[in-house]
Amino acid sequence: MKKWRMIPAVVAIVALLTATGIASGQSNAPSRAQLTEFKLGVFPAADYTPLFVGLKRGIFKKHGLDIKIQYIFTGSGLMAAVTSGQVDAGTNSVPAGVTAIANGLPIKLVVQTSITPKKGYINVLVKKDSSIKTYADLAGKTVATINLQGQFHLLLKNAIEKAGGGDFNAVPMSPADEPAALESGRLDAIVMQDPTLTLAKQQYPSFRSLGNPTSKLGFPLPSAGFYSSNATIEKKPAAIKQFVAALKEAIALSAKNEKLARRVVPKFTGMTTATAKLVTLPIFDSRVSPGSIGPMLLLMKKYGWIENQPSFNSIVWQGK
Repeated sequence: MKKWRMIPAVVAIVALLTATGIASGQSNAPSRAQLTEFKLGVFPAADYTPLFVGLKRGIFKKHGLDIKIQYIFTGSGLMAAVTSGQVDAGTNSVPAGVTAIANGLPIKLVVQTSITPKKGYINVLVKKDSSIKTYADLAGKTVATINLQGQFHLLLKNAIEKAGGGDFNAVPMSPADEPAALESGRLDAIVMQDPTLTLAKQQYPSFRSLGNPTSKLGFPLPSAGFYSSNATIEKKPAAIKQFVAALKEAIALSAKNEKLARRVVPKFTGMTTATAKLVTLPIFDSRVSPGSIGPMLLLMKKYGWIENQPSFNSIVWQGK
């Protein structure tokens, strides 16, 4: 069985980031003694590339922050770190975060990082010799996603429904463990996103893709962002504002300069520069509106994930 090699590489990079940070190139940035420490829980997906662009360009230091990163590889682990105060902000998909908020988790989306593209980026993978040929064939099958009632779960449920299939058995699993579980036959399919998707395709040539289920969605899907607990927002409003302002600046820069964004991917994945060129980047965009959240909420309610639709202001932090 092949070993999934991403984790050791990422752990080494985490240690490097924690110990030394990323060179900023900002000589006019405040000294470290003047910076406010800001702790982040991060899943190393391409959605969060702007974070590393901001670190590379010294944007967070310019805004007075000393960023500390802890890598967390499951959605439930990220939400636990946010609500417990272990981190000041943590990553997760917009669908997963909104589902949690609708079900009473005391958090808010403080900044969106990206919108999900309809090609590449997210793929449903099966073994080449699998009888599964279409999304409809996944009905009744066991499929791993990073968390339940999140982005991948929502996309796949919609795609299977659109193809005329029934429900499937969704299993939450760290992407680091999914490829080996699929290869061994413990799973029928896995849903992965870049950069782990590109690594999986390279390391497991026995896999084939059913495509990106986002293509079956009738509206642009807010992909991911950073969440803070209501308690942290109340306790550290100035630091939250500094973080949001800095990250929005980094998101705009990433959207404008794809070459720069792509250059930082090896920083948080451990992949080579050549492999990083194969990664599909999301659409970097910090703008979030009721019009982008509404259709997603209707779909969640249809699937019984939420009982009532939360208001936009209860989901998205308004900067106050």
